[in-house]
Amino acid sequence: MSGVRDGRPSRDRLPVVAIDGRLLAYRNGGIPRYVRGLLTHLPAAAPDLLVLPVVNRPADLPDSPVLRVFTPPHHRLERVALGAELAWWRAALIHSTDFVPPYAPLARAVATVHDLAFLDSPDALTASARRYYRGVEHALGTAERVIAVSETTRRRVIERLSIPPERVATVYHGVDEGFFAPPPEPPATVLSRELGTDVAARLLVERPLVLTVGTVEPRKRHGLLVGAVSELAGRRPDATPLLVVAGERGWNAADTEVAIARLAERGLAVRLPHVSDPALRALYRSATLLAMPSRDEGFGLPVVEAMAAGLPVVAADRGALPEIMGDSGSLVSEDSPVAWADAIAALLDDAERRAGLSSAGRSRAERFRWEETARRTATVYREVLAG
Repeated sequence: MSGVRDGRPSRDRLPVVAIDGRLLAYRNGGIPRYVRGLLTHLPAAAPDLLVLPVVNRPADLPDSPVLRVFTPPHHRLERVALGAELAWWRAALIHSTDFVPPYAPLARAVATVHDLAFLDSPDALTASARRYYRGVEHALGTAERVIAVSETTRRRVIERLSIPPERVATVYHGVDEGFFAPPPEPPATVLSRELGTDVAARLLVERPLVLTVGTVEPRKRHGLLVGAVSELAGRRPDATPLLVVAGERGWNAADTEVAIARLAERGLAVRLPHVSDPALRALYRSATLLAMPSRDEGFGLPVVEAMAAGLPVVAADRGALPEIMGDSGSLVSEDSPVAWADAIAALLDDAERRAGLSSAGRSRAERFRWEETARRTATVYREVLAG
């Protein structure tokens, strides 16, 4: 096991950077994709550092040594317990990818803030989640550097959390090359293999597919899309789009899941709680458009993935989505099902507009690469270690 000697990482050659990868074993979603992107590309971007993931359960990781701990993510004693365990591993720097850095006085700390939903919509969180995120402001004050995943998020971190601007760096997420590349086999073949023939048959029909990707929780506002499709069913009963909801169930999602299920009973929705990367790429290639109504997205990784695949995007004119999309998508400023129905219908009825957004989106997505994310993150590491 390279980089590890006598059960601990060897520090006689390279500084050890511990990246919190514990969420990889628990769920898919934006943060695990971010961690996996860093772990895949940091070795090339930072050959002068020994970058090792922190795990407490077996997880699907790039081939590398790991730092094993017992502390699970979001534990009420996480800051102290994880800090003590990482002190034993003698990490020079700890990168907390899920907001909250541990208490580890002997190591430097970098923390990533993905959004401020925990401040904007605390009622959308469970009681345990509120307890966990209640300590974010204090914990971030102990980090030498905070990484914000967009300029929008950076400004809000500085304003809402009173962190000095010089300590907050913007590092965008990236997108895997596989989303840009032409599919190696027909999407229908992939969907049948990954989701089963019955589910694939429901998707591969002669009707528009409105895809939405992300954890199902209140701030993602799936209810707007449920209402929009219901509205379109009344307007165009013979050409109603099929809503495809891809993403795991998150906090306080019961009401939303019921609404999606009722739409599915009418033949107007398909719920896909577990989607592999090959299936996700096939969905981007099969859909007519991606809809992203999130209230306070800090970056919007599905938007960039969809644009890379050439899929037109309709998104909320809120949070970081306008910053990330630029003029390469359609923005909806009103928060009503009727407004979303209007925006979706306008794009469904305009093939020329969809083709233009497809081309513009692919060009825009080229700005967001994991290689650049890793390079800029490594620069932050080096600055902190040299401080």
